[in-house]
Amino acid sequence: MFYITRLMQLLISDDIYIKGKKIKDTICIALADDTCEEPKIRMNKVVRSNLRVRLGDVVSVHHCPDVKYGQRVHILPIDDTIEGVTGNLFDAYLKSYFLEAYRPVRKGDLFLVGGGMRSIEFKVIETGPAEYCVVAPDAEI
Repeated sequence: MFYITRLMQLLISDDIYIKGKKIKDTICIALADDTCEEPKIRMNKVVRSNLRVRLGDVVSVHHCPDVKYGQRVHILPIDDTIEGVTGNLFDAYLKSYFLEAYRPVRKGDLFLVGGGMRSIEFKVIETGPAEYCVVAPDAEI
């Protein structure tokens, strides 16, 4: 999740490419936030973690209109977050997370999904056909 200001000339739900200072980058969706000061942006903890930045760090933000729908996305859970969890992780966590959400993902990104009584962290291992894609309902997860 990424919040924008009015001066950035972006539309709500636009795909945004963000590059951090440590050569890390990610892709996310732009949302409006009128409480954010003009030269600043807001991003959640997951985006900051993927970029390896902290609050107050400088990032570059670019409009990314050419993100394609992914045909397949390979996602695995992080081992230490699934200790004691039983059952089908896809049905319990990923299915509802991606269902009709059209979430953009990047190869190598981590994300947190809450479900039941706990949250599980997942890593995007591979995306196809490109390094960035939007997970549409017909994508193979």
